[in-house]
This record gives sequence, structure tokens and C-alpha cells, in this order.
Amino acid sequence: MSSSSVSAPGASEFARKYLAETLPLFQEYAGLEFQSAMDSMVKAYANGSTVFICGNGGSAGTAGHMVNDLAKGSVVDGKKRLRVIGLADNMSLLTAYANDNGYESIFIEQLKSLWNPGDILIAISCSGNSPNVVKAAEYARANGGDVIALVGFSGGKLKELSNHPIYFKSYNYGSVEDAQLMFSHLSSQYLHKFIKES
Repeated sequence: MSSSSVSAPGASEFARKYLAETLPLFQEYAGLEFQSAMDSMVKAYANGSTVFICGNGGSAGTAGHMVNDLAKGSVVDGKKRLRVIGLADNMSLLTAYANDNGYESIFIEQLKSLWNPGDILIAISCSGNSPNVVKAAEYARANGGDVIALVGFSGGKLKELSNHPIYFKSYNYGSVEDAQLMFSHLSSQYLHKFIKES
């Protein structure tokens, strides 16, 4: 088969269907949960608290992207900076805890070393039931912190456990992850605006 005869039948229609499912999920950010999540982030910034972020797989990638956006994208010259730490970023530490304590411990063990009351955990999971993310959220709640959950599917345990559940009603991994990533850009740009004007 020559390259000139290769085509992608139905790609445009596939994209239209995907967008029809995905774009409405973004409207979740116009609701009260995003407002309350930003209230919590602003409070953490004012108090010098730390924002921790975790997730597995694609959600780990989203977490890393979010660390970049929040830590750098919110910066205003001459102003105090937001403290942000990604719990999925240190491969040596992750594999050490996974090997010695079990994979479900990889985030909570880091929090035990770094967490202070008033800190925030942003917990990212499509299912809302990832054991290591749930354990981290339970620890955060039990130790004086707020949990912002970005979840899809049924919402899982994280939806019920979090202070600020932002829930995307879809079972499509891609659509949920697209919507979760928008939190990174909305929150970092909002906080940049807030810090600049405060």
C-alpha cells in the first residue's frame, strides 16, 4: 500500500463525537466546587501552606504539569510565591516506598515527612478509587488539611472523602483527563491574577 492511498476514515466524525462528550465536562468549573477550591488555595497561599499534588499514570503526568503551572505560572515578581510539591515526581523515592512498603504507600509516606496542618492535597484519579491516592487523602483530612479531588467515572471514594470534589460525569478516560488538566490552567492563571492584584 502506497502512502498516497492511506487515509484515516471517519477521523473527523470521531473527533466530533469525542468533543460532544468532552466539552460539556468543562462547565463543571463554573460551579461552586471550583470556587471553594480556589478559596482554599488562596487561604493556603496567604498562610504559607503547601499544595501537594498526586496521581497515577496519566494523572501523574497531569500532576507534574500542574506543579509546573502552579509553582511557576502563578509567580508575580516581588510577591510571595505559592509552595507546590509533586508527590509523583521523585522516581527513586517512589520505587523505594513501593518496594519496601507497598505501592499503596508511595504518597502517604511522603506526606508523613512533609505535611503540616493547613496544607492542601490535590488528588487526581479518574476512578476516584486509586488506593495510594485515597490513602493520601485520608491522611490529609486526618491531619488538618483540605483535599481537592479531580475525579470522573462514579467519583469513587475520593468524591466522598474530599472537601472540594470536582466531579466530571464521564467514563471516558481521555475526556476526564482533559477536564482534569483544565484545573491546572484555570487555577494557576486565577492565582496569578489574585496575587498580582492583592
